[in-house]
Amino acid sequence: MEKHGFALTPLTADKLTRLQRDPQYKKIEQADIDYFRSVLPESSILEASKCAEETILGYVSDWYNLYRGSSSVVLLPCNTEQVQSILKYCNDQHIAVVPQSGNTSASGGSVPVFDEIVVSTKMMEEIRSFDSLSGALVCDAGCNLEKLDKYLADYGYQIPLDLPAKHLCRIGGNASTNAGGIRQMRFGNLHGSIMGLEVVLPDGTVLDNLSTMKKDNTGYHLKNLFIGSEGTLGYITAVSIQAARIRPAVNVLMLAFPSYEHVVQAFDYCKKHLSETISAFEVLDQDSIRCIESVGFQIPKGSAFPIGDHHNFYVVMETAGSIEEDETKRVNAFLKELLEQEIAIDGAIASTPEKRESFWSWRTKLPPAIVQTGPHSIHFDISMPIPKLYQVVHDTRAWMEKQGMIGRDVKAVYGYGHVGDGNLHLTIPALIDSESLREEIDEFVYTWLTQYSGSVSAEHGIGLMKAPYLTYTKSVTMVQQMQRIKNMFDPNGILNPYKLFPKDNELWEGQSVRKRVRAANCGC
Repeated sequence: MEKHGFALTPLTADKLTRLQRDPQYKKIEQADIDYFRSVLPESSILEASKCAEETILGYVSDWYNLYRGSSSVVLLPCNTEQVQSILKYCNDQHIAVVPQSGNTSASGGSVPVFDEIVVSTKMMEEIRSFDSLSGALVCDAGCNLEKLDKYLADYGYQIPLDLPAKHLCRIGGNASTNAGGIRQMRFGNLHGSIMGLEVVLPDGTVLDNLSTMKKDNTGYHLKNLFIGSEGTLGYITAVSIQAARIRPAVNVLMLAFPSYEHVVQAFDYCKKHLSETISAFEVLDQDSIRCIESVGFQIPKGSAFPIGDHHNFYVVMETAGSIEEDETKRVNAFLKELLEQEIAIDGAIASTPEKRESFWSWRTKLPPAIVQTGPHSIHFDISMPIPKLYQVVHDTRAWMEKQGMIGRDVKAVYGYGHVGDGNLHLTIPALIDSESLREEIDEFVYTWLTQYSGSVSAEHGIGLMKAPYLTYTKSVTMVQQMQRIKNMFDPNGILNPYKLFPKDNELWEGQSVRKRVRAANCGC
């Protein structure tokens, strides 16, 4: 079997020997299958022993081909009541469950580690209501992000979230990971737009908090516990979202810069002069452009690289205003000023919708292009102060060259991401499938990150990948309080086990690294 044209990754249980299956979880028996048949139609039950291997593979392996579980059953409930019955039964029987949406997690959070059953939102796609005056949308958790956008466009609205994987991801998973995306500068993270949730707790209790009111200051905002919880506290079955009005005057620019310092200058200038209309400010280094060109990805027709492709850094920038003539004048003046002050050394404005799509494609095509360069991508989703954002790429590349890794163990080091919110995607296509190599690189990057009080995950979540490193940038006290909340909602620990939380020995290791780095920085 292959994925993305490469050999299928080994089972996670065989790769990550530091993890052991928890014996408290029951192994699926025929009696359990019989119960699920009493709740779900036959078409909503996928048994590994009766399905084509590639069918099950889509649920038990992640998009990056890094993790693969061995689930014998995948369940596809159609409504909240079915989820309620499934979770209550699994909780009573101590059967571990992986809640799954579009399975686009970049941290291994949406696939099983061992033989946990997968409960997918795929069949839960109903749009329950939409108020075109207030913009309040209520929909099932399995609604696809791109389809929701198309539905809302007929009313002049859009989902306040845009992701390169929007054709694959689903809104319940977006809420579970508190997704940010490429227009975070305008919309913020998803938690700011979610007005309410419907959640099934592990014991089958339905927490109905599907409010469509923007203002509701009546006690604890429980919905915020589940947003970003990565399916460890409850199973999100429906979401109430404040949709955003579509702004008609959209401009997309491609800018070139000699250094990252010039990128920061341009961003500062942009914040001063276009702050009310700026939607996105995405940076790519030259190696990232070379990566897209090397794999021969089909960029939209007529979209040769819009400016010279020999510069060190590029920015795809978008503004969205209400009056086209005004916005066009402002953007043209902005570009002229950047070039005259020699902050940018080249630039172009997309003049048609087709060209806007073309400009954006050089950013959105990058993650799948990197996957095509090798089967063992090591990727980071980190946040830190904007002026230091690209320094981690320089330092990681220099360290790897000193260690002799580039060309031997890894192909390259790519840096790209969201300058506007201080979020960098550092991606390293490895030439070998080695957990020891991955751990060595993780250790370097996350230790580097502690000196700037950054975050090991800006938007992708912790999942399985980053669990050992959570306390590198979060205190042990904070993690322990999160564990107490987990134990309160899910005392049997059936929801998404092995994810998010470090093991006990890893909990204190991260704190020790933080203390060591801080002591070195202050000369103690």
